[in-house]
Amino acid sequence: DLKSREIVEKVNTNRDYDYYTDSMSTDMAKGNLVLTNKYYYLDSSYQPTNLVGINSNYGTGQIKKEVYEAYLTMINAAKDEQFNFYARSNYRSYTKQLSIYNNYVKQDGQAITDTYSARPGYSEHQTGLAMDIVTKTSNFETFVNTKECGWLIANAYQYGFILRYPEDKIDITGYKYEPWHYRYVGVEVAAKIHETNLTFDEYYAYYLK
Repeated sequence: DLKSREIVEKVNTNRDYDYYTDSMSTDMAKGNLVLTNKYYYLDSSYQPTNLVGINSNYGTGQIKKEVYEAYLTMINAAKDEQFNFYARSNYRSYTKQLSIYNNYVKQDGQAITDTYSARPGYSEHQTGLAMDIVTKTSNFETFVNTKECGWLIANAYQYGFILRYPEDKIDITGYKYEPWHYRYVGVEVAAKIHETNLTFDEYYAYYLK
C-alpha cells in the first residue's frame, strides 16, 4: 500500500530492515556530516577531540567547538528578537548514554525506550554535534509550547542546525518528535535539508552515502 516515494525513502534509509539490524560502523571520514542512527554506530571509545565547555549562561556540559560557535551566533541573533535559549544534555560519552538508556529500560521496557532514547553507540550526542535546546524556564515536555520553539524551527538552518527528529518523519528517524533536539550540519547542508524537507537520514542516503 506504500506510495513509490515512501518505498524509496524506506529502502534508502535502511527501513526495509528492522532497527538495530544489519548495523554498520559509521564513516568517520564524513566529519561533521557523520551519521549515527539505528543502523550506524560509533565505537564505544569514540570522543570528539575538540570539545569545549558551554558557558553556564547558555547551557550545560560540553559540545564541539565549531558547534558552540554556531550556537552562540544563533542565540545572539535570537536575543535581538527577545528570544532566549538554553542547551541541556549536549555531548554524552558512550558510558553516559549506556547509563541513561539502561535506566529508561528499567522504567519503560526496551521496546518503548527505543522510541525515544538511543542505544549506546547509536546516539548523536556522542558525536558532539547534537544539542538539546530549550529555555531556562521550560523543559523537554513544555518547550514545544514556547515561542522559542517556533523561532528555532523557522531559523535554525541559517546557523547550520537542523531539527533532527521531525514530527512527520518518525517512521524514517525511528524516534518520537523531539522539538528540542538539533543537529549541527553546517549552513549549506542545513539550508538544503530545510528547503527539501528531508531528514538527515535521507540527505545522507541521497548525497553522502
